[in-house]
Amino acid sequence: MLPTPLVYILILHWRGIGHTMYCLDSLKNLDYPNYKILLVDNGSQNAEGAALCRDYPEIETLLLDKNYGFSGGCNKGIDYCIDKNAEYIWLLNNDTIVPSDTLSHLVQALGHDTKAGAAGACLNTDKGKTGKGRINFAKGKTTLKAPDDFETNTSCQWLSGSNLLLRTATIKEVGKFNDDYFLYFEDVELCARMTKAGWTCLLVPRASIDHADGASTKGGFASWRNYYYARNRLYFFNAYTSGLMRIWCFINIAVHMLRRIVIWPLSSPEKKKLLEAEYLGTWHFLQNKRGQADLI
Repeated sequence: MLPTPLVYILILHWRGIGHTMYCLDSLKNLDYPNYKILLVDNGSQNAEGAALCRDYPEIETLLLDKNYGFSGGCNKGIDYCIDKNAEYIWLLNNDTIVPSDTLSHLVQALGHDTKAGAAGACLNTDKGKTGKGRINFAKGKTTLKAPDDFETNTSCQWLSGSNLLLRTATIKEVGKFNDDYFLYFEDVELCARMTKAGWTCLLVPRASIDHADGASTKGGFASWRNYYYARNRLYFFNAYTSGLMRIWCFINIAVHMLRRIVIWPLSSPEKKKLLEAEYLGTWHFLQNKRGQADLI
């Protein structure tokens, strides 16, 4: 028989209780035999954490006193899972639906490749199937692309934090998410740190999840995405480039923003508000402000 290491599935909840319930319900059908679920309530409002505890008494819960961001909330959950002797920790967004065989494929991939520190499934989104993370250091861009081969596991530069199976031994070596990021780019940075330490990140195309993408930052929180993405993009590329590459990278980021400055204010009041959030993120980068920002 193949080994079945203990996997803790870590789901971070802040908003979107309906999404979280659909996600938890989908996990009931997993065919992997040795897993536990940890729900981390990241300071949600309206007693949503307590309601989820009541409706899903079989899962373990960690109720946090405030929103620590994706990085901070996951880090607290990772500490809990390590204390419970998890060999693997599967970070899973609350706005995902999981097919029954996904976790089995991911665990098998890490079991066969001992140099892989993390594995991820393909993401089924409204934009198609993606998952192969690429980093263009010259242009200051990160992208998720479709795999070249849907049957073969392939190493890539980063994997989405929306579903990220982490080897506990790797996390103990390289550390958890960087709390300076709070939200966005923390997954890219962790994968880059793993790669620097000699680990690989493995995309497993035969595994998949359905992902709504950004459900927690829609509506009145839409500007969060633009603020944290703009700020943390600069922090990441400032940390992982140097010399002429850094200069060229920042020129390309500036040109990208200038295009938006010209076009977005003419598009709609909503686009203008998002652009203002990007201005603020850029300004806070220059001021070296990290972690959570007072945006709303």
